[in-house]
Amino acid sequence: MSEISNYEAQKKKLQGLCDEHNFTFRFFKDRYPITLVITPINDVATQMDMLGNVEETGYCSQDSSMCWYFENSELKTKVKGTFSIDKVLRTKIENILLKMISFWQQYFFRDLMQDTKQDAPQDDPDDDDEPSEDSAEDDTEE
Repeated sequence: MSEISNYEAQKKKLQGLCDEHNFTFRFFKDRYPITLVITPINDVATQMDMLGNVEETGYCSQDSSMCWYFENSELKTKVKGTFSIDKVLRTKIENILLKMISFWQQYFFRDLMQDTKQDAPQDDPDDDDEPSEDSAEDDTEE
């Protein structure tokens, strides 16, 4: 599977997980740091269902969100409002997110490198091993 296919598979997993728990998500991959924001679905029926199952599923206020961002090789979290989920669900989301970030970066940099190679003049890779005559230094003493 290619990197973009792996990324799309993880995104689909995250969508299923969010659908199952009445959340929506936005994944911001076009800026630094890469960010995932999860918010509860804000319709009345979903909020009533959430209130009925608060002991099992946790409680999330209507204007709440949970944001994960990957900065300086560390996954960090910010919470806005009252957003409570159990540790198992949070771990699942974080594992999927880390895979999404990894696959996206692999795809992005591979694509970038391929574009750079197409734009750059083609050099003979064997020439890089030997210094040119102009750059060779004379180490003899007189």
